[in-house]
Amino acid sequence: MKNTNLLLIILIFLLGFSSCVKDEPLITEDPVVGVSTLKINEIVSTGDPDWMELYNGGNTDLNLAGYKLADSNKEWTIGDITIPAGGYVSFDCDGKDENGSTNFKISSGGEQMTLYDKEGKLIDQVTTPDMSDQTGLAYGRESDGADNWIVMTPTRDAKNSNVNEPPVLVADELTEFTTIYKVKASDADGMDAVKLVLITDNSVQSLDMVLIDGKYQISVPTFPKGTKVSYYVKAIDLTGKTSFYPSGAPADLNTYYVTNGKAIFLNVDYQGEMAGNMGDVTFTVDVYDNDTVKEVKLYYVLPGQTIDDKTSIKLDFDGSHWTGVVPAQPQGSLVKYYLRAKNNTSKSYYPEEGTTFDHDVLDTWPTYQAGDVVVINGFSLFSTTDPVAGSDLKAQVHIKYDNGDVQEVKFYYVINYDPATYDGSQRVTIKWEGDLPTANDFYDFTIPASEFVSGDKIIWYMRAKDGAGDKKYFTLGKGEDFDKDVIADWNEIVIQ
Repeated sequence: MKNTNLLLIILIFLLGFSSCVKDEPLITEDPVVGVSTLKINEIVSTGDPDWMELYNGGNTDLNLAGYKLADSNKEWTIGDITIPAGGYVSFDCDGKDENGSTNFKISSGGEQMTLYDKEGKLIDQVTTPDMSDQTGLAYGRESDGADNWIVMTPTRDAKNSNVNEPPVLVADELTEFTTIYKVKASDADGMDAVKLVLITDNSVQSLDMVLIDGKYQISVPTFPKGTKVSYYVKAIDLTGKTSFYPSGAPADLNTYYVTNGKAIFLNVDYQGEMAGNMGDVTFTVDVYDNDTVKEVKLYYVLPGQTIDDKTSIKLDFDGSHWTGVVPAQPQGSLVKYYLRAKNNTSKSYYPEEGTTFDHDVLDTWPTYQAGDVVVINGFSLFSTTDPVAGSDLKAQVHIKYDNGDVQEVKFYYVINYDPATYDGSQRVTIKWEGDLPTANDFYDFTIPASEFVSGDKIIWYMRAKDGAGDKKYFTLGKGEDFDKDVIADWNEIVIQ
């Protein structure tokens, strides 16, 4: 009985001891991968699109119809395609399942990729690493079909290589509206630096870009309106290899202009069909806009005309330049002009408004002259508008002296002169009250339409004081022999 009790005690002790031993861990075996000459060879998970390459390391061609590729969630069946012995085939992995692309994408954060044969047997499997900071690089076998996987420069449908290559650089255009510029750059050997280089007429800036959330970024400096900004990006790896955007930099650069939302005039050129702007004068204009330039117009005024008489020409565009023609003008004529461009939202002018130019103020318009000015005693280029009843009569004259600025300009006229009654009181005097001299040495005078009717005759002359204060007289067809006291010497205008 005692022996029986002793055995029972021993049994209880052993059972208690065994219940206190830690559980053995559950051992899970890796999936069995079949032997195959067909291998997943290279994977890009940060592409546009992503893609996967297969390699046939065997001696015979393989038809892949019925083979399957899979990511962690989906399977995709390969169509009727043959991969040659020692060759490659690759598939876009864009999730669209169109035109031979897979129904899944590849996670840049890393995931398991699997290859099955047509019987459903697992023949290859690889888990990609986190490639989110390795934009444009591949995860591939160090040599085709080998066991060792590395981060490498992509070699899609070509022999894998571990040769040191320049960085992969992915960038978009920089514009005047970009405040934070972002690019992607990566290299299998590691990145050293990424720089944005900005070049203007006044400066060259090389700015170090900072890696934030997988992209190299920089705050873009601002520049004044009209500034031409050329730029490029330079990516440098740890071995000193470099890549550029655009690829031809630094010899070939990308360029943008600062427009502030309005078209800007880069170049305005005009030339007559004959020397000296004689004959028809052709304007050739270059206009830039980040938006669409819808229209460019040239406005001009001829001698004797007012701003209300301005003519507009819609310029033609040949794909590069805008062109328009001002008709031929007589020798010495001064033509006033300006240009206007329109985009989808606004108008802009040449010259630029807000400086000395105002398109509503005729005296601020730029000018060109047909031929050389012929100076007669300081006076030249006298012209009038058509003398028509009911319209003001406008007169314009060019006056300039070699001995200094003009000190005074007056215009004298008499309507319907009658020698029997004329005693001088009928003479009307208009004195120039503006700046002396004017910016362009032209002086304008107006005889109101209320003073004359059709058939009236107006006789006139002008007087100026030169730089020495000497009085100078002028009327058409007379030189220094003109005598203001001889009425017959005065010039005549007949109102139509």
